[in-house]
Amino acid sequence: MNRFMYYLLFVNMTANMISAVPKILLNERLNGAIPSMLLSVIFGFIIVYSFVKFFNKFPEKGFPELLKEYAPSWFYYPFLTFIIAFWFVGGLITLITYSFMLKRYLTPDMSLLWIASSILIFVSFGILMNTKTVLNTVENILFITIPVIIYMMIKPFFSDQFEWDFVREAIMHTNHLPNYSAFSASSFVYVGVMNIIIFNRAFTQKKRRLTWKQLLLIGVTGISVLSAAYFIPIGLNGFNHIDHLVYPAITTSDTLRMKYGLIERLIYLFMPFFLAISFLSMLIHWHVAIETCKDFIWFKRFQWKKMNLTPYLYLAVFWMITLKLITALSEYKLLLYSSYFFNAVPFQIVIFLLVCWFIKRRAKA
Repeated sequence: MNRFMYYLLFVNMTANMISAVPKILLNERLNGAIPSMLLSVIFGFIIVYSFVKFFNKFPEKGFPELLKEYAPSWFYYPFLTFIIAFWFVGGLITLITYSFMLKRYLTPDMSLLWIASSILIFVSFGILMNTKTVLNTVENILFITIPVIIYMMIKPFFSDQFEWDFVREAIMHTNHLPNYSAFSASSFVYVGVMNIIIFNRAFTQKKRRLTWKQLLLIGVTGISVLSAAYFIPIGLNGFNHIDHLVYPAITTSDTLRMKYGLIERLIYLFMPFFLAISFLSMLIHWHVAIETCKDFIWFKRFQWKKMNLTPYLYLAVFWMITLKLITALSEYKLLLYSSYFFNAVPFQIVIFLLVCWFIKRRAKA
């Protein structure tokens, strides 16, 4: 499997450690959160295997091209609209969530509009790059951040403040049926592979067949990220009333200290490095959305000095929607609407897989 596929998966997995996913899992800790996480691993295997196998048959082709070539014309534009909305909302949730976090923990006197605008400036520059450049950017940033993130995921388990009794108490609640909200939120960590619908254009050679070892590595990484997002807050804050924490990952990181580090409080290391991961997540999601917008409507005459301004028009729409929503939403509403989005994800994935199956049949015919 192409190494960039691992990057797309890892970015989505780690970015969801600070999104609404841990909060949803902790809210459902008494209602089958752990069985839901285990079930999501199986669903994640299906997602990864299906998408990688499908796009292996169409090297250098994105999903919009395949849709245009093999799907009926009446289906093309509605499904592109669905893709744009799905990926735009995926990046939007990350951006608004991190804006709220920055205001609460690092810049309380700064306006949310200024925080969001500052993030949007950097993201806007990135999403307009070509697909190969975006992948190289993701690779370079991950090369720096991965060791630190792995350290921050492992360190809490060896902290003197970590109480394994709380973890054992949480494990005792495995005798429940899986909860749909927890399952859908857990499944979202594997959705990163779906970014291949655009990034497949940059994969110039056929990738090798996906082996069971690669699937095992992806499954172990996914369950490790989910376990860290779920058990670390419980081990450091207790099992009861853990759902009262607004941002479990951030609050938990502030309980840890690095005795011999240049920066003692882990939160000051946690925030910038996860900001980098969140930036990559937004960059990937919105790059897919912008590239799909180009296939949706392209204004040939909308030019200035021989440069087509259509992508900038779509980018302006993204800005307006984001800045409008960030002033209208509260942290409670953000969590509520994020849970609605996650609950819809499994159905959307099933629809996507059915369309892939249809295209594959038409291609064979």
